[in-house]
Amino acid sequence: MVALQTHIQSFLLWKKQGVIEIISYYYILPFAASVPVSYLSRKAGYAAVIISSLLLLLASILSFTYLSSFTVISTIAWISVSLFSLTYGKKYGKWLAPLFSLSILGMVVILTSYTYLQFLAGWEVMSIAAYAIIGLNRKDNNPPFIFMSFSEFSTVFIIAGAAYSYYLTGTVDIVSVNSIIPSVLFTIGAMVKMGMVPFMISEWLPIAHGNAPSNASAILSSTMTLMGVFGIVEVMLLSPISVYFGIFLIAIGVMSVIFASLFAYVSENSKMLAGFSTVESNGVILSSIGFYMIANTPLLREFALATIVVFALSHSISKSLIFSGIGASGVESFSEKNPSGDSKLKAGMLLGTASMAGLFPTIGGLGTWMMLEMFFMGAVEPGFLGIISIAAGSLLALGEGFAFGAMMKVLRFTSMGSGKARIDPVQRQSLYFMGILLVATFAVSPFFMFSVFMGGVPSVLVFNGLTIESMYNGTDFGLISPDYILALISIFTVSAIAIFGRPTGRTVPVWNNGRDNFDPYNSYAYSNNIRIMLKKILRTDMGHNTQRIAMADVFWIFTVQSSRAYRKFARWFTLKIMNSSIRWYMIYMVVAFIFVLLVARFAN
Repeated sequence: MVALQTHIQSFLLWKKQGVIEIISYYYILPFAASVPVSYLSRKAGYAAVIISSLLLLLASILSFTYLSSFTVISTIAWISVSLFSLTYGKKYGKWLAPLFSLSILGMVVILTSYTYLQFLAGWEVMSIAAYAIIGLNRKDNNPPFIFMSFSEFSTVFIIAGAAYSYYLTGTVDIVSVNSIIPSVLFTIGAMVKMGMVPFMISEWLPIAHGNAPSNASAILSSTMTLMGVFGIVEVMLLSPISVYFGIFLIAIGVMSVIFASLFAYVSENSKMLAGFSTVESNGVILSSIGFYMIANTPLLREFALATIVVFALSHSISKSLIFSGIGASGVESFSEKNPSGDSKLKAGMLLGTASMAGLFPTIGGLGTWMMLEMFFMGAVEPGFLGIISIAAGSLLALGEGFAFGAMMKVLRFTSMGSGKARIDPVQRQSLYFMGILLVATFAVSPFFMFSVFMGGVPSVLVFNGLTIESMYNGTDFGLISPDYILALISIFTVSAIAIFGRPTGRTVPVWNNGRDNFDPYNSYAYSNNIRIMLKKILRTDMGHNTQRIAMADVFWIFTVQSSRAYRKFARWFTLKIMNSSIRWYMIYMVVAFIFVLLVARFAN
């Protein structure tokens, strides 16, 4: 418990000493300057984002706390995607680069905020810029409109949480409160932005990401949803713990993982598949936050905090790579073309999808191990904690299995083909860099892990300081040595190539999961087994001559109609009521005066 209290106290002390205010002033300005620079010169703008991110990364490392790890993760993603963007997006005109920079500026304001007003300002800047990006060069205005509808819906809950915190503390500063209600409201608002169940049912987040340019999709997926995680964790650490709310978050997280991984598995659009994968990853993180709340020992809570950061790191780098790789390959629909066989595209996508699938030797493998290890330790506990951990851990493991299948689908049909499409050299190198980064962060992970989980078994060459241990009741529960794993994989790989030579392709009879109307093995056939088993959930059926018929999605229709109705009402309200009429403003003043009197009367 001492380590956990140290994290919270150091964060509060950081605020008290004004470090955040200094960072807000000196490190927001370069990001703000990158917006007009991006308008004047696309490449100079992306270079300005890279430089600004490097400065913020350095500042976050020098004044490191638990929460500043989210800034470190975000800056790594911004640098990676900005490198890719140097030669990407010419077809989107001159507005993509400045809007890209503006959305990142909003996220910087969020990460460096010390008041709810600053947080909300950053939240809105980020959302408005993303709305404009999604609408670039698109004839269909539904994706950006629906994105903005859900974004504003999330803002309502965040404002409610901030207002209640102000009611309790008398300040707009993000400070400790003695009620769980601000945390609940804030979390629900962030969950909307993260695309969690039930908001996932409308598929709004995958649709929004699927309609944005690939470099913007990478930022929206890797760091915009991370802002929701950051907000939840920040307010959670400053609020009382509620076991019941923790159970609620685990349930929402588990359902999001299962449904999002299934929808990703059967998706035929590569960027929408990656969008569903974002929801799946956020579901794992939300489940980890819920586990933190129900854990009954300080050590389990410490491990949950570490799991949140490691999984967020994996998600951010992997999604930056995958969306960028989809943009470089040009394969948005799996049936569009024969994917490129470029070696560095293949290598980068292999490592990115492996990380999202939870495979070693990537940081995603470590994140998945920690998540499952966390619930395994919880399963040992007696009572409801053990029951919840067994059920949630089993379902999360099932969801990770579907996620593995979805990632292999992305890999196969975007970068494992024989096409001769030329990949831009800068984009190739940036993808390769991100792939190496996934392995490098896995290799150095013991050095940024909480010290309480560091150990080793020198007798079997697993040396102290190079091993991560899960601890239960003060004793070892499990362990993993990233460098040991890397060494073993390298040795076995080199030995296999030396003995058997480089692997070669082979031809096998095509089996399309029970369907015989496809000659080549394609992406639809790849996931048709799941589509057949879950056709009632996926809402598809077969018509005459095996023609697929899509049934109406009632939730989606309701979402679109209600959003349009709200827009119509807002336009009417603006023209009829908020019309600069002195008569109406006098009415407002009288009503506001009466309201203030009533509030003052009941407050006393």
